[in-house]
Amino acid sequence: MKKVTLVTGHYLDSKRKAGFHCLANAYKSLGYEVLFFTAPISYLLQLKGDYKFQFPVKQERDKLIKKQDSVYSYVHFTPWHVANLKNKILNSFFTPLFKQYGKFPFKGAEKFISESDLIIFESTPGLFLFDKFRRLNPGARYVYRVSDDLRLLKVSPLLIKKEKEIFDEFDLVSVPSVYIYNVLKGYAHKNLVLNFHGVNKNLYDQNLKFPYNNDVKNLVFVGNSHFDYSFVEIASKLKPTWKFHIIGPINNLSKRKNIVAYGEMPFEETLPYVKFADIGLQIRQYSLGAESLTDSLKMLQYTYCRLPIIAPSFLQSDRKNVFYYEANNEKSINKALDEAILFKEKDLTKELSQILSWEEIALKLQGENCLSESCH
Repeated sequence: MKKVTLVTGHYLDSKRKAGFHCLANAYKSLGYEVLFFTAPISYLLQLKGDYKFQFPVKQERDKLIKKQDSVYSYVHFTPWHVANLKNKILNSFFTPLFKQYGKFPFKGAEKFISESDLIIFESTPGLFLFDKFRRLNPGARYVYRVSDDLRLLKVSPLLIKKEKEIFDEFDLVSVPSVYIYNVLKGYAHKNLVLNFHGVNKNLYDQNLKFPYNNDVKNLVFVGNSHFDYSFVEIASKLKPTWKFHIIGPINNLSKRKNIVAYGEMPFEETLPYVKFADIGLQIRQYSLGAESLTDSLKMLQYTYCRLPIIAPSFLQSDRKNVFYYEANNEKSINKALDEAILFKEKDLTKELSQILSWEEIALKLQGENCLSESCH
């Protein structure tokens, strides 16, 4: 049985499901043994109140734990990790210490890593473990799956430098958005490719229970960052008979009858809210590099479910189902709402043909042909 190690900032059993969770499931279905290697996890993250500490990351530290058939979890727990202290003097002072991060042992996972055929790194401080992985297993195929633009995340300058240093050592550098592709192509890497996120098509295609009231228009947002509060404030007043369903850790929403806040929920529970919505909301506040959200996983999920999408103007793309607004502009928000609700899904033939399953993405990363014509 082939083995794959996924080096990611996520925890396997987290409620928040990201692309690397989907890759783990995809490789499992393709017959791999999978190691979900969580890094970084450190006391420094705990001091910051990182959400992953609501899960048993400390109890599972530095243990290879079988979670499912052929799927293992390993939490690489360290005293510190490479972090941006948001002060040039502090960053400089702690540089010698941070450079030691890659030397922390992970003996419980070494055997699995050394036997892995494929090792995939996410864009996290886990990149500082690359050299140690390479010494353990020089013969594996190494892939850098750039889930996020590190500049957008405002990470330590050391991490930006490390990314550039090891960029050419990967067999493949795969990015999920046109924006990130354009940022990284300046490195002139011959193996830089654009692979959008996959979609769990079978989950959305199954019979799901309708979660809404049929008598109103239902708009849904699913996410945990860059939320545009002003959009919901304005839009909910403009359309008092429409309902705005907000799923995720979004606090301090207006106490208005047509705004429904759910908090975080497991990914599987979000499926019917997305599938049966009238409009998908990709309402994001701007920050440097937020353009990468043009091709976010949620954009593709909304599109696969044939939804019209409302997004801010800085997320321009050629998708026919996206309608744009200017931040804090009541007139443009109203126009986007009115146009989106009239959208007909028959116009989405091209967009739907370009959406791949996660198994197809997994095959691309391992360097093999995909399962369908839509890959080519």
